[in-house]
Amino acid sequence: MLCISPLDTTAENTYDDCRKEIIVDTSCGAAVLRGAHIYAPGVLAMESGTQLHEIVNVFADLPGKCKRGTATRYDCNEKIYVGVGEVLMQRHQLYNNKEQPASGIAVRMQTNVSGVPTLGDLSDEDALLQNLPSMVCVRVLDPQPGERILDMCAAPGNKTTHMAELMGNRGTIIALDNSANRVRSMKEKLANYTCITAHQFDATKAWDDSSVTDSIAPPFASGSFDRILLDAPCSGLGNRPQLCCNIKQPKVLQSYPHIQRNLLSQAVPLLRPGGILVYSTCTVTEAECEEIVSWALRKYTQLQLVDATPKLGAPGLPLPDLDAAQRDLLQRFGPSHENRMQNLDTVGFFIAKFQKVLD
Repeated sequence: MLCISPLDTTAENTYDDCRKEIIVDTSCGAAVLRGAHIYAPGVLAMESGTQLHEIVNVFADLPGKCKRGTATRYDCNEKIYVGVGEVLMQRHQLYNNKEQPASGIAVRMQTNVSGVPTLGDLSDEDALLQNLPSMVCVRVLDPQPGERILDMCAAPGNKTTHMAELMGNRGTIIALDNSANRVRSMKEKLANYTCITAHQFDATKAWDDSSVTDSIAPPFASGSFDRILLDAPCSGLGNRPQLCCNIKQPKVLQSYPHIQRNLLSQAVPLLRPGGILVYSTCTVTEAECEEIVSWALRKYTQLQLVDATPKLGAPGLPLPDLDAAQRDLLQRFGPSHENRMQNLDTVGFFIAKFQKVLD
């Protein structure tokens, strides 16, 4: 595992008004700040006369008012400068073919203002690019060769393949996701591992309480798995940098704990006695993190909280139902003076590790 730290790029990101400008949408702009290059669908505007390999300023359209295909400089006080890049596609390639929209990298970023290294996607069959908390999450699960593992919400499959690597491709990993498109998209990634089987299936129905025999496909009988990873659907508020929030209504934010509790209610009976369950989210709300842990411990007396090692992030936040010793077993990632690793600055992420008590 190779960790790449943020870079000091302040000097290289001095704004030069003589350069032409590229305007991207806020999702693309946030991805740029996280180290991505710019793909064709994200380019909203490119000034006329922009040449191949020209160095350009890149701005994100914060108010969302830039018309796609704009050829003049976008006059907006709320656009935000995100970095400098090299043009790999011209206007006619981006906007002139309506029957087949452009794809591929349109602007190769050279530097960005966040300091995150501009690496693009380095993932291939030999390596996988992930943020640090996601890697720690799988290490906390600690899957062993020969075990039977359930990845309840597996797409895009990065943690699934990490597990397979740690297991030496020996054992069984069942990967579930309720989206057919997401399962299809991760099939190529998973194909390198004979131990992984992927299914399109709603994990809130993964437990078959009437079955007493093992199954190779969902739903599954009680006690079917040695370890379970529940990297739960969440509000995603830990993803950073972000330029906008897609959650516009409180009821949307409030819907996630209900889903997370439903998934945990399936995970607990599927875990064998003595087995390990890791619950994780890429968000920062107490309702989706510590409060879910507290709820699980109250509802399932056969669960006990155990140390989520290796511990790099901060302890959990204080709650009336979680004492200091329990909070110390948790990991909460993000910029915090309480992080156990000095100068750790990551996306927001949460990890809890449970063990099912032996009968």
